[in-house]
Amino acid sequence: MLLPKDIQILVVDDEEMIRTVFQQSLELWGYQVDVAANGKIALEKCRTVPYHMVITDLNMPEMDGMMLLQKLKDEWPFIEVLVVTGYATIELAIEAMKLGAYDFILKPVNFDQVKFTIQKCYREICSRAENAELREINAQLRELNELKSKFLAITNHEIRTPLTIIKGYLEILEMVLNSRDPEVLEIFQILNNTVKDLQSTAERMHMLSLLNEGGWLGPAEQTNVMALGRSVGESMARLFRHRGIEFKMEFRPENLVIRIPHKAVAVLLKELLHNALKFTPDEGTVELVMWELPDWVVIRVRDTGIGIPVEKQDLIFKEFYEVQDTNNHKSSTEEFMGGGMGIGLALAREIVRTLKGAIEVESQPGSGSSFIVRLPKAPVSQVGQALAQMESASELSTKQ
Repeated sequence: MLLPKDIQILVVDDEEMIRTVFQQSLELWGYQVDVAANGKIALEKCRTVPYHMVITDLNMPEMDGMMLLQKLKDEWPFIEVLVVTGYATIELAIEAMKLGAYDFILKPVNFDQVKFTIQKCYREICSRAENAELREINAQLRELNELKSKFLAITNHEIRTPLTIIKGYLEILEMVLNSRDPEVLEIFQILNNTVKDLQSTAERMHMLSLLNEGGWLGPAEQTNVMALGRSVGESMARLFRHRGIEFKMEFRPENLVIRIPHKAVAVLLKELLHNALKFTPDEGTVELVMWELPDWVVIRVRDTGIGIPVEKQDLIFKEFYEVQDTNNHKSSTEEFMGGGMGIGLALAREIVRTLKGAIEVESQPGSGSSFIVRLPKAPVSQVGQALAQMESASELSTKQ
């Protein structure tokens, strides 16, 4: 916020005593003040100094206050102009207001009234400056968001295309060599796993890019959501066992069929469980619990991991944000504190948001974390809704 000392005021009057009294009073109130004896001098000063406010008498030789006001508003419309006038020229002051003057000050001058008027004008200038700053910040944020979307789309394409080629030639090379040498087999396994990890990253970036553009979720279909949760959990059980992490699952009820985008919810569950795996030390505990409420399906993934400081709990859902120090980054999808690209929780949040659900985290450093997701039993997504309408239209045309 601008302070009074940041505000530059120009006082224009042909009487030196009036200029001096105004200058002393305004400086006493904390403003920066300059003076000019007539309109011509004032215009010259305005061309070199970025004044916020001009206080001008209306009746002056060479260039009167009305002419000065018009020229100021033509060249610097953002400068606030206050005109000083006597009772005999009140109509002229009103005309000045029509031409863009902020307000007028009556003679004989009451400096309590002047202070009130100046403070009101100062608040207006501050408000305008803050609004301009906010507009600039919003414009920068929009630009950054567009750059992020372009980065996701371009990177996804630039990664996926060469990976497909590499994978194809790797399979050909493996068949041609047909080696039984353990070292060669190990090299191929490492290469295949690396390609698989990169393809997974590219696919997740592709999903995130599509979600940001309002797409991807896919068709909503009748799905046993509890069975889906169990299936995803069982597919990851090996990773937890490898790290000595106790993995628990509980579903209440065991079966619940709702209409959801099957693949999207599976990805959501995997991202939450992978996050728990990465930030839970060996021999820790992770649990997946899903239960039914009247209008919701609730998913909770709780771990005994490192926890998240309160000040970082909003940041973890942002794209490319990593909790750990990036200077000590190590890439891994399974190791404790293994780094990634900061996509997982951002992808989870976007899936939940698109499904009109809610996601929150409860955590304290050193005490683990709980991620709680609520999904509506009848999720409405643009894609799912459109497909449902198409299905209905198709059925209707068939009957006709």
